[in-house]
Order: sequence, then C-alpha cells, then structure tokens
Amino acid sequence: MNINYIAKKHWKWVEGMKWHNKTWLECMALVASEVGEAIQEVRRDAVSKPKLGEELADIILRTLDLMIIADLDPEGEIIRKMDINQARGTRGRKF
Repeated sequence: MNINYIAKKHWKWVEGMKWHNKTWLECMALVASEVGEAIQEVRRDAVSKPKLGEELADIILRTLDLMIIADLDPEGEIIRKMDINQARGTRGRKF
C-alpha cells in the first residue's frame, strides 16, 4: 500500500462522513490537536505504545487529508522534502 493510496482512501472516507466543511485554519488546528494528544501520551509515566501509535497515525491522516484537499501529491512532496533535508546536511548541528 502506498502513501497516495492511503491519502485518497482516507479522503474519500472523510468526504463520505461529510466532515470536509471546515476552513483551512480549522483543519490545521485539528492537526495541532492531534499533536497535543500525542504529547499527552508521552507525558505519562508509562507510555502506551498502541495509544501513541493511534495519535501519531491521526496526525498523519489529518495531514494527508489536507494534502489531498490542496491537490498535492503526498508521496512526491514527502520525497522532495526528504531530498531537501538530506541536501542540507547537519547544518552545523552536533549529535
């Protein structure tokens, strides 16, 4: 299964639920809220891997939904950004 297939499948499901009636700002806030939920999971003494996995997946799914709405190619954009990051190198950061 590739990332574009997942993105389109999820977009169709969200569309079927009639949840595509939000502004861009609301959509971005929903991504941020999923990040907040993931943060809460790692703040606990014992991190629940399944719950953290769910929250991280929600972040990805909401982001992919926005990419489809914006008529972007998720896989192409991810590969392009990875190439940009690799070309930047460490930019002086020490590990």
